[in-house]
Amino acid sequence: MPAKPNDIHAATRYTYWDSTEGFTCPLCSSRLQHEFNNGGRKVETLKGSLWVITNYYSCTNRDCEMHEAFPAVCPSVIQRKRFALDVWAKVIQHHFKHHLNYSLIVELMWDDWTVSISRGTVKHICEYFEMAGKQYMDEKVLNEVKSNGRIVLSLDGAQPVKNEPSLWVFSDRLTGHVLLARNLDSAPAFRLVDNFKEIETLFSVPIVAVISDKQRNIVNAVKTFKPEIPHVYCQYHFLNHVIEPIASKDSHLKTTLKKAVRQFSIVINSKLADSNDLYKLFLPVSEELKCAISTRGDRFKTFPGVECHANLKHVLERLKPFQAFSLSPRVSRSLKSVIGALTNLLLETQQLSDEIMSLIPDLVQVQEIFRKRKNRSTHIKKLIDKWVYMLQSRLKRREIENDPRNIKWQQPSYNLSCEEVWQQWIRLVNSYSEGLFVAYDDDELEFTNNAKEQLFHRSKHHFKALLGRENISRIFLEHGGLYSQLLDIDYSKKNVSEVLLASETPLIESHRRKFVAQYATIRRTWKIREVDTGNIALFEDHLRQVGGT
Repeated sequence: MPAKPNDIHAATRYTYWDSTEGFTCPLCSSRLQHEFNNGGRKVETLKGSLWVITNYYSCTNRDCEMHEAFPAVCPSVIQRKRFALDVWAKVIQHHFKHHLNYSLIVELMWDDWTVSISRGTVKHICEYFEMAGKQYMDEKVLNEVKSNGRIVLSLDGAQPVKNEPSLWVFSDRLTGHVLLARNLDSAPAFRLVDNFKEIETLFSVPIVAVISDKQRNIVNAVKTFKPEIPHVYCQYHFLNHVIEPIASKDSHLKTTLKKAVRQFSIVINSKLADSNDLYKLFLPVSEELKCAISTRGDRFKTFPGVECHANLKHVLERLKPFQAFSLSPRVSRSLKSVIGALTNLLLETQQLSDEIMSLIPDLVQVQEIFRKRKNRSTHIKKLIDKWVYMLQSRLKRREIENDPRNIKWQQPSYNLSCEEVWQQWIRLVNSYSEGLFVAYDDDELEFTNNAKEQLFHRSKHHFKALLGRENISRIFLEHGGLYSQLLDIDYSKKNVSEVLLASETPLIESHRRKFVAQYATIRRTWKIREVDTGNIALFEDHLRQVGGT
């Protein structure tokens, strides 16, 4: 019998049969009897080592499956495992919740908890949890989908590397759970139909509606499978297509402005401010220009190119009064050069900025129409038809083609004229009309397929954090389907416990520290028209110090 090591000072833990029904077999209700104990073993926890003695019991009924000796489980220890459940919980949270790789987890467990654990053990714990999580989710998803009695199917595919297989994920929007994940070299309509049938067979409930981003193979698959069910085309994808010509123009505008501003002498040489008095004098202006071009957008509300153009115009207006100052010839020439370069740059890009600004009201109008969620499809379609009629009327007045059947698709580009953008919008509405308004007539249907896009994004983020951008393709295809199912798990202490308990592994709740890494980064305030950075006031002080009045 092993002896308790001298370095373990904590009290010995014993496992006993503990049941509200007493010493009764849970399978056959016969009497249980104590057989023996294992003498004890060493278990590593976050708070130090424990000595755990496990008692074994058996059922007196020889025909019972529990007649052979079985251990009584300790609520904080995994049978035949060196590390306690709080260590398992910490490793699982580090990897699945915070996307840390195995080697980094090994370091953190030692640095934070003085727990010496190997990379292989960390890998084993994570792989064990993958299987436990899948087992837990499979049962949970099956029960919830069956209780609903129907499936609203959402599907999409992600291809991490061109010419490689794609990961297709099928989920139920009523429960929010992933139903099926498959790696497909190609996804023609007939293959997707087979997957639809497999889902109905697996869950024994019918698919009553489909939500997708209107890929042709998906549209054809739904028409082949069940042409009578609603097929919702994602409004987010539709609006993305509407905004693409504007985004192309805006991106080109910002790129042009940033490239030109970075070529300004005071900006290029701002790093020489410590050794050159002129560049030191203009350093606040250089910083203000960098702030002006550091704009960011959200694609639907804020357009960084337009904001950048407005910011530079704002900087120009604030610099012009300094021309009246009495300055040395060298400083005066530099100031005039900056003002002249800004003026020319804004004039050269004014037409492109005006085109974007003229298109934005039409985009806002169609967005507002789709936000009327409480209305039915007939009303929304009427408003969209009115919007399309407005675009067609503009084209008619210019004697330009406005029939969607005769308009050909064009690649979104900053070179497209406003008239060509209107044509593309008319064509787009016509191509989406079949499934664009379906969701307004059924409260259970969603308007977008964003949940699937977010799922792919989170899966890729996990593998990028572990492996880097260049190495995720193979791992994403091998583990992406499984991980997409694990994303539905809430990685709180309580839920991690439930997952492991479901796989016959008990887990106690463990506390988790929060660590925040701080990095030295330069963050510039680009909303300079709303928030005064103080750079222009500092430039004025510099001018006055060199005699400017």
